[in-house]
Amino acid sequence: MEDAVFFGLSSIEAPVCRYLDLDDCAGPEAERVLSDEERERAARLQFAADRRRYVAAHVALRHALAEQTGERAEALRFTRSAFGKPSLSGWPRVRFSLSHSQALGLIAIGGRGPLGVDVEQLRQVPDALELAEQNFTRCEYEALAALPAVERHRAFLTCWTRKEACLKAIGLGLIVPPNRFEVGLESDCRSVEVPVAGRILWLALQSAPARPDSVGSLAEWRQTHAHAIAPPPAMETCL
Repeated sequence: MEDAVFFGLSSIEAPVCRYLDLDDCAGPEAERVLSDEERERAARLQFAADRRRYVAAHVALRHALAEQTGERAEALRFTRSAFGKPSLSGWPRVRFSLSHSQALGLIAIGGRGPLGVDVEQLRQVPDALELAEQNFTRCEYEALAALPAVERHRAFLTCWTRKEACLKAIGLGLIVPPNRFEVGLESDCRSVEVPVAGRILWLALQSAPARPDSVGSLAEWRQTHAHAIAPPPAMETCL
């Protein structure tokens, strides 16, 4: 596990940004800290490995939130928005997000804007270009296509996690198509503008702490602008 604190004018306020080894869990007794709903969700998963990793991720999240709030892990209660984004009941200023890819998990906890994290273990993505054509902007797709094939898998997963992190921070599910906003293929720090229902949502975006076996991204929703600037068509050619 690792913690990272980010500093700087445009940095994200996330005192906790922690990787988890979901196959290195505390054992069956750890499940006792989960709610009935969490245990039911775990039980509905088809494969035993997925059930174990779900339990490990949510137990770890509870313990991390308990460290931040001083509450007992089993006493924490969660609510969900209409689109499924969870929040911590009674602690409106404690923001968090959880993601996992196979046995690797990622947790972020902060105290400012809504957070979103996403992590993907590095792997071959044979249909990267086809997926990018559907889900990336034209600029992102053309940049990916221009890369040597050997570099394309990491670049695709980097862009994918950056979009997922932004969407998780906003918490609006599939209402926002991922090809309507630009995040780039690089693990840089930037602001991102996401058009939603006549408004512009402004987010800060950066990479999670670097690992050789994965890519991860962290986003924080900062502001909402009342008057949106009409975005260009998602697949319009870049200049």
